Amino acid sequence: MIKVVLFDLGLTLVDAQQKPFAHVPAALAVIQGLHTAAGKPLRSALVSDFTLVAPPPTPAKVAAVFAQYLTLLTATGLRNFFEPTARRVTLSTHVGVMKPARAVFDKALSRLQIKATLAECLFITEAQAHITAARALGLHTLRFASPGSASAAQADFSDWSQAPALITHQLAAPTDANLHAAIAAHMAARGVDVADVQTGSAAQAYQVRGSTWHTLAVPGHSALKAVQVAMPLQAQVTRSAHGALHVKLPAADPQAVAEATAFVASLAAHGQIEGLGAAASKSAATHQIQTDALGARKLVRKRFTAF
Repeated sequence: MIKVVLFDLGLTLVDAQQKPFAHVPAALAVIQGLHTAAGKPLRSALVSDFTLVAPPPTPAKVAAVFAQYLTLLTATGLRNFFEPTARRVTLSTHVGVMKPARAVFDKALSRLQIKATLAECLFITEAQAHITAARALGLHTLRFASPGSASAAQADFSDWSQAPALITHQLAAPTDANLHAAIAAHMAARGVDVADVQTGSAAQAYQVRGSTWHTLAVPGHSALKAVQVAMPLQAQVTRSAHGALHVKLPAADPQAVAEATAFVASLAAHGQIEGLGAAASKSAATHQIQTDALGARKLVRKRFTAF
């Protein structure tokens, strides 16, 4: 039974420029909420190669190098997923040898303060040599490869939105909560906000209900030429024998798009979109356009304050 997930950092969670690969933060957030087959929280830690100190390896030397590493980890934006770092980050620096030496993994479990064997650990890295060595030590493994790389076809995954589902599969007794969280994460990476997941009629098939953002062009309103609205969506998700998720998103229904366009035009005509039209005062408006982090302009219903 897997109790712990150990992550490599370089070229696994972050690229050569130390930037997280797509969907890594969202995946780590979901993974932190997964539970083992025994119903206990799945533990996770970072195990990374870094500078070995010159002998003798005094605590002060190790602490100084660890501080350097934490500065780099902070810059990636991923440090908050591995707090407290004194327990959840282990470097080759701490033991004086590089991965995949057994001492590094043993030290990681010791710092994590958990009673677990290497056979109860799942190690995720991009390095095939480390995968082979970790398996020889008894660890379970998943190999990541960056999208489009030469090794992507041989890796277990190249899309981090798949990671929660693949880890859930490795937990041996995937619960509905784990599966639904993994499916929601995978769908979110495809622009779908999941409201409900139901087991389908076929094995390893799930019916997903939610909404997705669709870009409209509302005639007669220059400010609404590329505004996005949430539209209902139903899709089927299937799981492969290895736990990977496969989704077929339906094409937008032309009639539903036409109805949504007419609805937005009506809102604009009646001054119900804040800042759009002479009658659209803040008090009268029921909707507003918000720009997300990627620059998409989304029409959302306003939140009203109760007095």
